[in-house]
Amino acid sequence: MNELEALALALEVEKEELKFYLNLARKTKDEKARKMFLFLAKEEAEHWDQFEKLFLERVAEECQLPAINEELLEKLLVKAENIDSEVDAVKIGMEQEKLTWEFYEKAAREAEHENVRRVFEELAKIEKAHYELLKAQYDSVMKTGIWMDYQDFSLEVD
Repeated sequence: MNELEALALALEVEKEELKFYLNLARKTKDEKARKMFLFLAKEEAEHWDQFEKLFLERVAEECQLPAINEELLEKLLVKAENIDSEVDAVKIGMEQEKLTWEFYEKAAREAEHENVRRVFEELAKIEKAHYELLKAQYDSVMKTGIWMDYQDFSLEVD
């Protein structure tokens, strides 16, 4: 997959993650979970914006639109049809964030342009931080691990 195709896929993934988190925020009854899902939705919208700028730059350079590899896109998106509880939502979110950060790490290694590589690397770290946030929420709900009221990790990315 070339860099432009990776950017096109990243845009699609971010769009789906944005919709996923907004949908969860609308459905959840727990206020902390709702705020967390809205925070994640906002972050995904910001990622979409970053990828869109790079995508448009690369499209202008190459004078072509890439086709979306639908098969790969399907593999990068977790099916979220049966969400019966906050625990289900958080587990699906964790799975999605892991797939995304691994895809961005791979795309960074294969990127041709330094600015594209840097964005993929940066957003891979952020997606991994999202995973950690969701994991902390899962641990809180399940009463295992760390609790959301005592955060011993940072959401800031170096």
